[in-house]
Amino acid sequence: MMTVIIAGLTALNGQGMGQGQGPGQDDNDRLTAYKIAFFTQRLDLSPAEAEKFWPLYNDFSARKSKLQADRLSLMRYASQNEANMSNEELTTAADKLTLSFSDEATMVATFGNDLKKVLPPAKVIRLYQVETQYKQQLLRELNQRRQGQTQGPGIRGRTGQVQD
Repeated sequence: MMTVIIAGLTALNGQGMGQGQGPGQDDNDRLTAYKIAFFTQRLDLSPAEAEKFWPLYNDFSARKSKLQADRLSLMRYASQNEANMSNEELTTAADKLTLSFSDEATMVATFGNDLKKVLPPAKVIRLYQVETQYKQQLLRELNQRRQGQTQGPGIRGRTGQVQD
């Protein structure tokens, strides 16, 4: 576990762009490393648990993000074109939105069942708490960045210590 945390902190404290990476890629890598360290520490994942958890979690997160992005795109399209859409088109869009929420609920339930195969129930419950804590931490740090108080996710001055 400490190896993952140290790797995450090292990535967060890295300077400059990696070779062959475009703008923003370094930030994505640092954010990913920060998330891995944050979740691994808060969930107290053993190496065996982490090995099974992260592929499962990453797949779920990617599928959920795609579903939410598609739903947002559909809502934006319907909102911008409502006046020019027929009742049939609006009904179809509404049905697709409803199905999207249903698909997400099914996805979450399936993910929960899959999680119980790789983590003990207490860690499954803790995962949902950690996700909320992680989002709150990112929002705090974003606000601090906007106010010029921090250098990046989990970084406080030159110490490199991650704050909760």
